[in-house]
Amino acid sequence: MALFDIPSIERMLSDFAWHADRADGDALSQLFTSDGTLRVGGQDLIGRQKIADDCYRRALNPERKVRHIWSNLRVDRIEGNLVHTTAIQMTFEQLGADADAHVRINDLFDTFVQDTDGVWRFASRIIQREMALTV
Repeated sequence: MALFDIPSIERMLSDFAWHADRADGDALSQLFTSDGTLRVGGQDLIGRQKIADDCYRRALNPERKVRHIWSNLRVDRIEGNLVHTTAIQMTFEQLGADADAHVRINDLFDTFVQDTDGVWRFASRIIQREMALTV
């Protein structure tokens, strides 16, 4: 992987957060390969439709506000056109203006693949909760 690909991977992490925060399941799902997997909250979501549906399901509560922040990207391994990374993600969630906010600190385990058009996508993403706080 050339150094110029690091910004592409960083953009993927930011795009995931952006689309999740705005409940844009279609855009979020397009970050994945057609058979990509997302493991979150004890669920394995396989394929773009399941990933999009889960995003929309989470947004059913109109009072839910969520924001994601990621950091500490590490490229762990490169195997051909696959790149394996880890990062940390903080998820802030509030279920109503007067409700306590919850913060989850997660480890991210991502595998990216570059398709024949040069576009990077998630082949898999594991979001593993490490801490949960109420503020």
